Amino acid sequence: MPGLYIHIPFCRAKCGYCDFASAPATAGEIDVFLEALSREASAYAGLAGSFTTLYIGGGTPSLLSPPQLEKLFSVILGLTGPLGRLAESTFEANPESLDAEKAACLKKAGINRISLGLQASQDRLLKRLGRVAMSGDFLKAFALLRAAGFDNINADLMCGLPGQTRKDFAESIDWLLKLKPEHVSFYALEVHDGTPFSADGVEEEPEESADMYEEGAASLTLAGLSRYEISNFARPGREAVHNLNYWEQGEYLGLGPSAASYLDGERRANTAGTAAYLKAALAGEEIPRQYSETLSGRKKDAERIMLGLRKTSGIELPDHIFIEFNEELARLTEAGLLERSGSRIKIREDRLYVSNIVFREFV
Repeated sequence: MPGLYIHIPFCRAKCGYCDFASAPATAGEIDVFLEALSREASAYAGLAGSFTTLYIGGGTPSLLSPPQLEKLFSVILGLTGPLGRLAESTFEANPESLDAEKAACLKKAGINRISLGLQASQDRLLKRLGRVAMSGDFLKAFALLRAAGFDNINADLMCGLPGQTRKDFAESIDWLLKLKPEHVSFYALEVHDGTPFSADGVEEEPEESADMYEEGAASLTLAGLSRYEISNFARPGREAVHNLNYWEQGEYLGLGPSAASYLDGERRANTAGTAAYLKAALAGEEIPRQYSETLSGRKKDAERIMLGLRKTSGIELPDHIFIEFNEELARLTEAGLLERSGSRIKIREDRLYVSNIVFREFV
C-alpha cells in the first residue's frame, strides 16, 4: 500500500481556473471536517503502517491553524506511524497562508517536501487568476521554508494564461530558477466547465501554450532540472515518489471529499460534496462515491500503458501486452509519436506536448 492522499477541501478564495473540490470555510467548519476525517480514517485502521508515501493536498492545506495541523497529523500518524519512516511526505501550501509558526509545525511533524503554489511571477497575471498571494508573498514563504530547514520544495507554474505572453512565461521561469527549487511542475491552462473562467468565457490558447511549454522545458533542463514526466522537472533524486507511484499503477488510499483511491484493482473516488462527505463520515456511514470501477484485462493493461507513458523514461511492457495492443503501438510508432527499444516504449521527447493524441489510442 505505497500511497496515502489526504484532501483538504478549503481555500481562502476560488481561483479562476480551479475545478478541484474546494471552497472557503470558517474555523469551525474546518474543525468539523477534521473530526469527519478522523472517523473516515478509522475505517482503514487495518492498513496502518503499510504506507510509504503521504501527500496532503487540496484546496489549501496551509489554511489550517497550527492547532488544526496538529489534529490533522494526529489522524495521519494513526495510519502512517512516524512520518520520518516514510520515503516521502508532501504538504501543499499557498504563500498567503504560510507563516514561520506553520512552517515549524510542518517540520516538527516530519513533513519533508513542500509544494508551493506560484503559477506566475507577474502580479497582474496572478490577479487575473484570482490568486490571493502575489509574487512577494511567494518569495517570503519560500524563504520561511528554507529557514525552517526544508530542502525539497516544488513550485507550480502555468502557461497559456489570459494576457500571458511568451516573454512573461520565460520571465517567470527565470525568476523562479533564481530561488533554486528542487522541483518544478508546470501545466498549460485548461478551462473546465463550472469554473469561474468558464463562466467568464475565458478560452484556451493551445498553440501559444505549446510554444511556452517547450521553451520552458528547455530552460528548466538547461538549469539542471530533468524532465522525468510530461509536466514535472526535478533535480537528481528529487522526483516526486508519491506521484511516481500513480504513474506506475501502484495502489493508494485517498481520504477526504473527492479523494481518489486505487485498491485491489478498484478505482473509486469519494463524493466531491463536502456536506455529503461530512454527513456520512460523522454518522459512521460509508462515504458516497463519485464513481467506482474495477479494472481488469485489456482495460487495466491500457491504463497501465497510458500512465507509464507519462514518464519520459516510458514503460517496460511484457510480451502479452505488445501482442494485445500491436495495432495501436505500431500505428503510433509509424506516426513518429512513440519509440521502442526492446521491451520499453516511450513518447518521443519532441512529442510530449501532444501526448493526449497517444493516450486516446488506449481509451
